[in-house]
Amino acid sequence: MIPVRFQRGIELPAQNLWLDPWDAQPFAFVSHAHSDHIGAHREVILSEFTSRLMRERLAGERLEHVLDFEKPARVRDLNVTLLSAGHILGSAQLFLQTAAGSLLYTGDFKLRPGLSAEPVQWRHADTLIMETTFGLPRYRFPPTEQVMAQVVAFCRDTLDDGGVPVLFGYSLGKAQEILCAITQAGLQPMLHASVWKMTHVYQKLRPEFPCDFLKYDARETAGKVLICPPSAARSPMVRQLKNARTAMLTGWAVTPGSKFRYGCDEMFPLSDHADYDDLIRYVEMVQPKRVLTVHGFAAEFAADLRRRGVEAWALSEENQIEMELGQTSHADPRTAKVEASPSASALSVESCTLSVERSSADSFLAFAALAEKIAATTSKLKKIELLANYLAALAREQSPQSAGRDGSPSRPRGVTSPKKSPPTERLSESSLPALAAIFLTGRAFAQNDPRILQTGWAIIKRALLSASGITETELREISHRHADAGKTAREALEGRTKAEPFSLADTRTFFATLEKTRGPIAKAELLAQRLIRLSAFEAEYLVRILTGDLRIGLKEGLVEESIAAAFAAPLDDVREANMLLGDIGETAALASQAALHQASARLFHPIKVMLASPEPTAESIWSRLSTPAHPLATAVWCEDKFDGIRAQLHRDASRVEIFSRDLRRITPQFDEIVHSARDFPAEVMFDGEIVAFENGRAL
Repeated sequence: MIPVRFQRGIELPAQNLWLDPWDAQPFAFVSHAHSDHIGAHREVILSEFTSRLMRERLAGERLEHVLDFEKPARVRDLNVTLLSAGHILGSAQLFLQTAAGSLLYTGDFKLRPGLSAEPVQWRHADTLIMETTFGLPRYRFPPTEQVMAQVVAFCRDTLDDGGVPVLFGYSLGKAQEILCAITQAGLQPMLHASVWKMTHVYQKLRPEFPCDFLKYDARETAGKVLICPPSAARSPMVRQLKNARTAMLTGWAVTPGSKFRYGCDEMFPLSDHADYDDLIRYVEMVQPKRVLTVHGFAAEFAADLRRRGVEAWALSEENQIEMELGQTSHADPRTAKVEASPSASALSVESCTLSVERSSADSFLAFAALAEKIAATTSKLKKIELLANYLAALAREQSPQSAGRDGSPSRPRGVTSPKKSPPTERLSESSLPALAAIFLTGRAFAQNDPRILQTGWAIIKRALLSASGITETELREISHRHADAGKTAREALEGRTKAEPFSLADTRTFFATLEKTRGPIAKAELLAQRLIRLSAFEAEYLVRILTGDLRIGLKEGLVEESIAAAFAAPLDDVREANMLLGDIGETAALASQAALHQASARLFHPIKVMLASPEPTAESIWSRLSTPAHPLATAVWCEDKFDGIRAQLHRDASRVEIFSRDLRRITPQFDEIVHSARDFPAEVMFDGEIVAFENGRAL
């Protein structure tokens, strides 16, 4: 293999060549012209368009080896070929052939075709060095044309309302992609000065590039779509615009709360980087013997590839060796070491921080290992298979496959036969499959359980500081690096805890105790005492349940399918039971006992509601409703929607409760409705809309 090192950039020591180094170097490959990839190097290999763009952004003299795509060249006795990367105009990958093998370095790249950059190319290579900015399963982007259609609809709606749509994207690459889509839609783009400058360079390089755009003029913004760099989002220029509606176009738009983080009216998931699925696909296309990852979630994606049987290591972060659940190793994990090559001392694993010994299915360690596998799996069927096998194993763990005295299979411990089943309110407290299903939805308690943990980041932070012994500054740095409470907990506690056995039942008991504990100081201390007795790996997923977000790409519909597969139950029966019960835990418990028929609507257990899904245009609504199932449809009927709060009201002779659309209890917010409902003459369950009225008129 070709030796590889990482020290503020990627170095190929045998070739004296640097790949996108952070600092000025004697000899470097520059993949593209973004400011974080160019530098004052003495000698560079690059594409023609990158050379032209780089001259606009970086002064100075340098020796340039300008190569065409897919044309092998000899540079300094090196056999190199540039391949287009699809990132921005001129972005390139470097393919190197040596006696020690071949190497492909991607730089920033994407597989999805764009409107302003060359389509990506690829080659088989022994070593693949790839950027992994979006290397987690939660970063999956919709098709580009779908996102652009939503952007165009946003602009048209804003213009129709007399406003000024403002779109934010990097001045080199993203802005030109937006410009092409806006122009194709027949809208008039107006460009911020920095975008206007780079777009003029595009025009010189590509004569066919759209030319119908204007430079920003504060007096002429009416009827125009303004395209600006993200740095202008809080600038006086944007703040002074009247009736402006802003939208950020970035891959981070898929992150919950991104709209508030960026301070924009809308977020659209458009990126010039490969998403998670494309990263996996690219590895499959290149078929390397070894993958080295850089940037973004490099360590997580490398670990993901290793679980898939690919040798992969993070260049820019510490690596972590995992052992599969159910396996034991005679090697001391603390001395495990892996190197990219005999001379690549900068890439090594000095310690293995996670060793999963044989563990029963009902351990929290097994639960965390399952969650990790589900997060790393892109296939829906594989997710269902993993979860179904796990739920079935839990049922077997609770009910060993031994026969009773009469020769019949024994029942699960603590669970009676269906004819004498305990009240379903208690099923989620006694059934292991129920506990797992509840935790896998990111909840500490069943959905209709009124208990609330009230453990926000302030309490988790205090507990992590106490359990880890690190300083607040160190924890803040870790938190900023991950922007993920679970990952923060894992890194903060790595090597600082002594793990003890901890089961799903123990987890349920701990959550119940934590809920009863009063006061933030007492809660934090209780949590700290639990964290120091878990592995850092388990702590990550315990904290994720506390925050209500496992981040493993597991929707409730997949849990329903997994329950059906685990217990050989009809999927429709599982879905109906979950709809009636409003609780996936109780549904799993009943399915494990072949008792789904016992599910029924009950007062004060809210039923899941049917929700609407939006479409961007009238045409797309028509297309969706005029399906082959309705070939003769000649009209689409519409009705007014009350602009209120979707809710359910449950009432009997002694109690009234109101639940939100996500089945939360919101009774205390509407005393006047509760007071009126007490006078109803019957037991009822209402599903409808809470609307504010004044003087007989809906507000």
